[in-house]
Amino acid sequence: MSLITVVGSVNRDFVLTVEDLPRPGETVLARRFVEGVGGKGANQAVAAARLGSQVRLVARVGGDAAAILDALVSEGVDITAVRSDERTTTGIAAVVVDNAGENTIVVNPGANAGLGVQDLPSRLVRSAGEIVLVQNEIASDVVELAILRASEQGGVVVLNPAPARPIGAGALAAVDVLVPNLGELASLLGTGRPAGLDEVRDLLESAGLPCRAVVVTVGADGAVLKEAGVAGTTHIPAPAVDAVDTVGAGDTFCGALADALGRGTGLRAAVERAVRAASHATTGFGAQTSMPYAAQLDEPAITSAP
Repeated sequence: MSLITVVGSVNRDFVLTVEDLPRPGETVLARRFVEGVGGKGANQAVAAARLGSQVRLVARVGGDAAAILDALVSEGVDITAVRSDERTTTGIAAVVVDNAGENTIVVNPGANAGLGVQDLPSRLVRSAGEIVLVQNEIASDVVELAILRASEQGGVVVLNPAPARPIGAGALAAVDVLVPNLGELASLLGTGRPAGLDEVRDLLESAGLPCRAVVVTVGADGAVLKEAGVAGTTHIPAPAVDAVDTVGAGDTFCGALADALGRGTGLRAAVERAVRAASHATTGFGAQTSMPYAAQLDEPAITSAP
């Protein structure tokens, strides 16, 4: 069983489906509304737990989180390192999804903003090789200390730099696997957003990022892998699926990648499994509701490439 610690955010998600995303100043009517558990930390923890990993979540929630905590426990997530702050409310994410499955998201951090370095367990890594998965929806100093502590303790650090913001050079060098999307890659490198796979490859070849590996998620095109010391890049295409909602696909990718790496799977094979998991997640509505279980990733519709 894979052992994973996730350091990140927990939100209440409010998801609205619309025909087209509203333009500035425009009001549109939603066709559907769903409330659920979200936040990149919680999402990635659930994604890994559904695939069979033993997952511990380090996070903060408000005094309104009883149902959220119950939902996480029901998914098999260890919440003993989740701190409750009765003085504030749990983070909130307002998600709007259009007919094409594209989305916009606005987040109020709430209790997530209170997660501090004092909340990090002294032993982030409980056994050598444990995966520590971190994202940027929490304070920068917590992200960087989690990376450095996990690395010093012999963990394998996976960083999803979302939302995009600067990362200290020392912390970035301690990351084993960096998982940005196109916009986050551009932000990290201070360049324009790459327009296609060839531009992604060129950026990765010239960037010289200090991580052991960079895995760029490229939506329906799958992912591009660049390993330090290995010439060239590897494109892992996504299977053909009927996508209805991309919310949570990136988090599913990260959770599945961590699960596979924690089982000792080679990096390329781990990325392939993460691509399949993320593709599956786009076939249902909502962030966590469509995250796959292990058996579902072996279904022909998910394993067959286009």
